[in-house]
Amino acid sequence: MEWSAIPGCPEGVPAVLRGLLDPDAAEEAGRVLGWLVMSGPLHMSSVMPVVVPFLLRLAADPSVPRRGELFDLVLLAAALSEPSDPDNAADLTINGREEDHPERSLCRLAFAANANWVNRLLADPSLPAGTELRDYERAYLLKAAGL
Repeated sequence: MEWSAIPGCPEGVPAVLRGLLDPDAAEEAGRVLGWLVMSGPLHMSSVMPVVVPFLLRLAADPSVPRRGELFDLVLLAAALSEPSDPDNAADLTINGREEDHPERSLCRLAFAANANWVNRLLADPSLPAGTELRDYERAYLLKAAGL
């Protein structure tokens, strides 16, 4: 992965992703990852689509510390990758025009390219940790992955 080719992507992303595997560093790595993948409240950064494949794999691995929190980030990415409705003024005001947010379509492409991991997560009875997956969360994942 050529992380420096991603606009606005800090070079430390691989170290953050590796930190998610370390039980002692996972909490802090998760916090840093949250800052990297979000450009503002409820807006993804250009980094999110690139880390989606990694998040899917990590969230599917029972040995990964804090995997429930990574799964929550996967759910957030799926929800925020929803295309905006050009005929809905309120949606455009809140989410902006689709062409102004290429990270959304790139995120959907990342989910679709890794649909097998989405299916794996949806079939995992231990996710999300301690709660049942809501219908709308399942729908976001399925739609983002094109399933």
